[in-house]
Amino acid sequence: MNDAWSFDENGEPVQSLNNGPKPLRDAYEAQKKANDALIARLAALETQVTKNLVADLIESQGVARSAAQHYKGEADPEKVTSWVNDMRTTFGGATAQDTQTVQPILNTDDQKRFEQMNQMGSNAAPAGNMDAANAAVSNASSREELLAAFANLRA
Repeated sequence: MNDAWSFDENGEPVQSLNNGPKPLRDAYEAQKKANDALIARLAALETQVTKNLVADLIESQGVARSAAQHYKGEADPEKVTSWVNDMRTTFGGATAQDTQTVQPILNTDDQKRFEQMNQMGSNAAPAGNMDAANAAVSNASSREELLAAFANLRA
């Protein structure tokens, strides 16, 4: 029979399955497997978060999210921006620094004439002399244009 200190009647230590280093080794191995599984899962989650961050950075620059699969660098915003600009340059797109304000095709005089032309034929009805005179007078922006409009009324 065992006493409280796991000795038998003769004073010899009793070795049982729950006593000794084997249960500790088994528990250690089980814990190690669980930790390895958690570390692998954490690495997969970190990889996914990094991919999403890169995709967000690329999308914020006006490029499709699918371009993120070709980026192999760090998820640093400056490096991603540099990569996007390099790809734009490589494939003939405009970089963020190259974009300029678009100059209008028509100058102001041509724009006025175009607007007059559009107003004259509104509602598919041809403009009469009175409509043309009113349009010329209302579109005049200087005294010379106003005088020219009045001079055309006489003719």
